[in-house]
This record gives sequence, structure tokens and C-alpha cells, in this order.
Amino acid sequence: MAPRVGRPAPEIRRVGPATEPITETLVLSDLHLGLRTARPAAVLATLERWRFRRLVLLGDIFHDNGFEGLCDEAWRLIRRLGAIARDGDAELVWLAGNHDRHLGPAIRDLFGIEVGESHAWRSGGRRLVAVHGDGFDPTLPRRSSLARLIGLGYGWCMRRLSREGEWPRRLDRWWTRRCGLHGLVAAGAAAWAAARDADLVICGHTHAPLARCFDDLRPDRAPVTYVNAGSWVERRASFLAVDPTGVRLVNAL
Repeated sequence: MAPRVGRPAPEIRRVGPATEPITETLVLSDLHLGLRTARPAAVLATLERWRFRRLVLLGDIFHDNGFEGLCDEAWRLIRRLGAIARDGDAELVWLAGNHDRHLGPAIRDLFGIEVGESHAWRSGGRRLVAVHGDGFDPTLPRRSSLARLIGLGYGWCMRRLSREGEWPRRLDRWWTRRCGLHGLVAAGAAAWAAARDADLVICGHTHAPLARCFDDLRPDRAPVTYVNAGSWVERRASFLAVDPTGVRLVNAL
């Protein structure tokens, strides 16, 4: 039986890249720096265009080997993130993903910030919580070393066996659909958020933007909303802009 994915969440506004580039919190997920399909130049252009007071990096910012073999555009993006962390013009929140959790100490040394597992804040009278989402993925091995080995294998196929990384990406999308992973992660994250009295939970991990409401998780309370920020390695990159007026799911340039 397919997993329950909730009903569509109409309060999540899907907007194009021409939207006004001002927000309280910018949420970017799944950059996968180090893969052929990563788009560090587009991410950097987004950070330069938008004005924000908080930047949440929602995990899998690096794919596997951290800083080894990064292109010049990726290093320019890293320097921009370092400036954000150093100058204090905006709060930088860095969360761990299944591909880069082992890089927490290196990220701390480079940027001077601790990598967390989740982050909660309030906006517009609602409690929001962000978490990468791999903890709600039953297809991942529970042993972090084995999960990392799978990630290394995927990266090797991307770099060595595919000119543009297309067939590994197609295989990953097929597996995600076959497992019903979007629904599994959405339902698991919403239940996790409800147990923490959160009104809205933001995830990445599945690489597909999605917004759903779950009505029956908190009796006599407002529904719990799940929204996935998407990724920067698919053909259509996306991210979130969050402020007291609500959440915008933005298609990147």
C-alpha cells in the first residue's frame, strides 16, 4: 500500500525566480558540492541576489569527500558562506545530511559554527523546525558507515561512469518513486514535528519540492504542514523563503 502523503498545503506558495528577493529566512538543501550535477554558481548568484536575516543549510551541502576535488565555483561559494558566518550580517544555520554528517568537525573548523541535526524557530506565530529528513528514510542503512559507503559509490558512478551524471540520477529518481519515498519522509517528518509541537516541518533529502498537510496528528489543533525544499542537482532547482507572511517555494534561476 502506498504511504499516506497528506493533502496539498495551499498555504505554501509556489513562485518563480522573479519573486521579490527579500525574506526573513532562506532555506537551501542538497547542494551536493563535488558532483558533476552540482550548481555552485547558481547557488552563489541566489545568495548575492537575496536579502535575508537567516540562512539555513539543510544538509548534504557536500556530497562525499568534502573539500577534495571542488571546482572554482564551489570554492567561491564556500568563501561566501564563510563571509556570512564571519561578518554576522545574517545567522548561518548548518544542519547535517546523510552525505556530509561526517564533515561536521571540518565545517566547524572552517566556518566557526557547529553543525546541528535540527533547528527550530518561530515566525508569524508558528513554530517551525528544519531537519534534513534522512532519519525518516527507511531505505537507508542505520549504520552511518554503510550509508556513507553507498554515497561514495553513487559519487564514483557520477564521476567515472557518466559524462553528465544523468543515468545515476535517473536510477535514483526511479528508486525514490518505487519506494514511495516522498510519502514516507513526509509522513515521518510530520509525525516527528507533531511530537515536538511544531506547526511546520522543513526537509530536504528526497530532492523533490513537496508541500502537504497532515490533519490528524494533533487532536483539536491546527494541521502539521510538511514542505520539502527540493535540491540543486535536479533539472529544476528550488529553495524556500520563509517569513511571517508564510513560506514561498521558489524556483531558482
